[in-house]
Amino acid sequence: MSAIYALTIVLLIYAAGDVIAAVTKAKFPSSVARGAIVLIGLWIGLIPKNTFNQSTIGGFGMMAVTLMITMLGTTIDTPEMKRQIKTIIICLAGLAVSTAIILLVGPLLINPQYAYVGSAVYAGGSAVVLMFTSVLKPRGLTAVVGFFTILSMAQSFFGQPVCSHYLRKYAKNFLKDPENVRKWANDGIEEKKDPGLLPGKAQRAAGPNGDSPVLAAAAAPVAQRKLLQMPQMLDRVPVTLLKVGLISSLAAFLSNLVGGAIHPFVISIILGWAAVETGFLPKGTLDHTESAGIVTFLAACVLFGNYVGVTPHMFLGYIRPIIVVMVLGIFGTVVTGLLLSRVIKMPASLAIALGLTCTFGFPNTMILTNDVCDALAKNDMEHQALYNVLMPKMLVAGFVTVTITSVFIGSFVLKVFF
Repeated sequence: MSAIYALTIVLLIYAAGDVIAAVTKAKFPSSVARGAIVLIGLWIGLIPKNTFNQSTIGGFGMMAVTLMITMLGTTIDTPEMKRQIKTIIICLAGLAVSTAIILLVGPLLINPQYAYVGSAVYAGGSAVVLMFTSVLKPRGLTAVVGFFTILSMAQSFFGQPVCSHYLRKYAKNFLKDPENVRKWANDGIEEKKDPGLLPGKAQRAAGPNGDSPVLAAAAAPVAQRKLLQMPQMLDRVPVTLLKVGLISSLAAFLSNLVGGAIHPFVISIILGWAAVETGFLPKGTLDHTESAGIVTFLAACVLFGNYVGVTPHMFLGYIRPIIVVMVLGIFGTVVTGLLLSRVIKMPASLAIALGLTCTFGFPNTMILTNDVCDALAKNDMEHQALYNVLMPKMLVAGFVTVTITSVFIGSFVLKVFF
């Protein structure tokens, strides 16, 4: 098969998944739709097994993934993380307990290798799946690769309904108090004094520091030149891409320097964050370079090759391990939320909902929050209040779990168990 024919088939699969997600209003996520298309297409012979190799996306796609991970590091908003300290605590604790339960109990119930990779996949999404793919696929662990790829597709169907239940429970209790509605519909300015809470609309309208437009205009300091910030004339897309490449290369070098004890993805995220803090890279580099579309396409398509070799018999064999991993993980998250909520003085239903964002991440954190606001708010004021109190927390929770912590857990699993 010609490379251009194979690439066109890949593009067709990618586009079809996007259209299905749009038509179903994300109830059937694009990643799940694409995975289903690839699996069914391979099983009935509609998609030749050599399609993904012939498309030549595999090798270059993994290189693009490395750049993407570095760019994800540039999205970390340090001031916002400080304000959302309660959200971060509940998410980290929930992941620690859930991961431990899956690692300790899982091997007693299912294939130990499935439990090991399942613990990290429960904690996050595509980043950890790509990490596992880069290490385990070359070793010929086809069954394990197939398992964690399909688990990553299925986990949102377990996590989202449970998260929605607890989020709705919190929202109903929140709306019972008119004072909550009044305060948070007014951007929750009073809560700025509490680092565990963050106003929504003010933060969205103002930018990275979360100040309301009025406060930002009055209090914004004059921007100071950062340590590694380059002259304005070098603030160009090709130069920025070069800097991302240099940082990604440095991450690979440092990983090799410690004998692979720390995965390059982990180092890439840390260096990406440090590059923004020192001014070497702009914040949100993926959007700044206008490369989000092509990089996301390459990262998604790299996973298509993981389905090759997954037979219907293997797929049916994955069902029980998937259920075991998800039940153990959700149990750990719920118990942690119930216990820790008393310590950090957060409603248990909200703490559990935030912890469960690890099972689906952005953009579903945003979509689910909007759905809850639309369903429960009786008027615009209630809708705005719910949005302001929920959205910032849900977005930060999904980012902390899926984008950051899961990569560290995945690196640990690879080092210890593989």
